[in-house]
Amino acid sequence: MGYFPFFIEIEGKKGVIAGGGQVAARKIEKLLPFSPILTVIAPWIAPDIFRLQEEMEKKQTTSGAIFLQKRRIEERDLAGAAFVIAATDDGAVNAWISAYCRAHGILVNVVDDREKCTFFFPALIRDGSFTAGISTDGKSPAVAAAMRKRLSGAVPEGIGASIELLGALRGEVLKLSGDPHVRAQIFEKLLAFCLERSGNVSISELREQIFYFHRLICYNEESS
Repeated sequence: MGYFPFFIEIEGKKGVIAGGGQVAARKIEKLLPFSPILTVIAPWIAPDIFRLQEEMEKKQTTSGAIFLQKRRIEERDLAGAAFVIAATDDGAVNAWISAYCRAHGILVNVVDDREKCTFFFPALIRDGSFTAGISTDGKSPAVAAAMRKRLSGAVPEGIGASIELLGALRGEVLKLSGDPHVRAQIFEKLLAFCLERSGNVSISELREQIFYFHRLICYNEESS
């Protein structure tokens, strides 16, 4: 059975990382761009995790943070978490974390033990608001990583900037036409216009194109 690829908001949400080694550091690095509130709990914490914490503090963001606690994890640490990463070097501790999270409806990822996971980390392709995740149901992370490299080259330059532009004008397009078919065509043409210029388009330029494409589409439909 496959895993459905939900995309969930984790900005400002509590995430617990049990373990402080390099594997935990890699998981943290993937999570940080999405601004969760992470607490790392382990008797020993790798220098790379301290580095990530320092980088977050320098950014002075209003959302997203890393807190470090050098001790063994306890049950009370898991309460209220949105998700938990079990990355300790003790299989029994990882199994206990997984069992607790499953019993309390908390999403859990146990490193290198897919049977104890309720979610997996995908290989990510990101450009601004564009995010694509590639998963192999935890069966072969190497394949997911290889496919990420292969598919990254197919992502158009400027897709992130184009999404921001289209998002800013979405309301105007929705007001312009009540026909979902017409709106879909307008967005498709606006995207092509943006990508031809690698996302280097101003809002005013794109706004002019909205009315041009609307007239063009309506004319073509009336003529057909």
